[in-house]
Amino acid sequence: MRPLPAVGVILLMVVSVAAPVTGAASPAQTADGSDQLPQITAVDNTTNHLAIPASDVRSTTYNRSSIDVGVAVAAGSSDLRSDYATTTFERQFFQQDSEAARDRLVDETLTDIESQRTSLERRNQAAIQQYASGVITATEFLRQRALIDAESRQLATRLDRIRATAGTAPDYSLSPAQRFRLENSRGVLKTYRGPISQRISHETAGTVEPNAVYVEASSEGYMLSTVADGQYTRETYLGQDREQTAVDQFAQTNDSLGAVNTRAEALYPWLYSEQYPSVQTYGRSAIYQIQADHSNGQLTAYLDGGTTNVFYETQTLELTTVDRSEVAAGVNQSVRVRVQQSFESGPLLITATDNSTGSPTDATVRINGKRIGTTGTDGTLWTVEPRGEYTVTATTQDGEQVRVPVSGSA
Repeated sequence: MRPLPAVGVILLMVVSVAAPVTGAASPAQTADGSDQLPQITAVDNTTNHLAIPASDVRSTTYNRSSIDVGVAVAAGSSDLRSDYATTTFERQFFQQDSEAARDRLVDETLTDIESQRTSLERRNQAAIQQYASGVITATEFLRQRALIDAESRQLATRLDRIRATAGTAPDYSLSPAQRFRLENSRGVLKTYRGPISQRISHETAGTVEPNAVYVEASSEGYMLSTVADGQYTRETYLGQDREQTAVDQFAQTNDSLGAVNTRAEALYPWLYSEQYPSVQTYGRSAIYQIQADHSNGQLTAYLDGGTTNVFYETQTLELTTVDRSEVAAGVNQSVRVRVQQSFESGPLLITATDNSTGSPTDATVRINGKRIGTTGTDGTLWTVEPRGEYTVTATTQDGEQVRVPVSGSA
């Protein structure tokens, strides 16, 4: 049996300290006080987040997914093909009568997965560029995100089954090269899927209620954010900060994971003041993942060894930890609407009450004309604040309407 190489190391230390989120946002800074990368935005007393630089933003909008038979059928068909490929591999693997034959089968299967992974990468890039340039709508872009997310998860499952199958065979183990190939693909595939893309997949299948998603795009990246189930979630990808062919700068040091921690601490100082996150590398992909469950929520960020920048990030924040301030209000003879913001593209709370009694009022809310949702029986609606100035419009069931112009978060 071949010896198993060490292809990933995880460091983990957790300290729990409660801290609320406050609303002042600013460019992140290094320990010496100099300006950090413009795509990392700092928010006081919580994790910084990855953001598309303002000068690069080409499109912003809200979108609400609905049941989409085409997407559901495509995802289901892909799932069936993936299951068939997986079971076929497992059957053929145990039919082989030599280690060399099993190696060939593993290599062929990894090559097939790598080919599909490359196809996902091209589709992801094409969808981003087409949406940013106006060739496709936000609805179509999110459909593509849902399919790419689903197929990424299916390929990851195939990789897990290859590893598990090889691990159960007597006197057989994957070669170091095979293990690196497997881990390379596993790391790359993680950056093609995210919590909001997965939710959209469920929404198009009709298994969860549709929810308004705020969408931003540049020619090489996207940001999705939404509020659901008491949490604010964002998913951000910046293709310009992923250089797959560049030299892995972290690997050039004597302690690559230590170098990753040093870089990540400069980008996420609040997080490192609370705890050291787990750090993991994936084969020779030059992808380094940091992950932490912290007092306000969860962060998973992926740094590229070539650029040393974060190129993909997912975050959640519990709404109960989000500090907010009232920035605008509108009133007519019967309805009062209040708008409370936190930080740019962060959680936004809209409240509608009866102007005479102060009791909650159910109203349909639109931002810049896009329907977001309703305040419901408790008179409140959490959503995501867009960039720049915007107008909140609340319309009650009896037709009363209040318009509230709002200056965006600084």
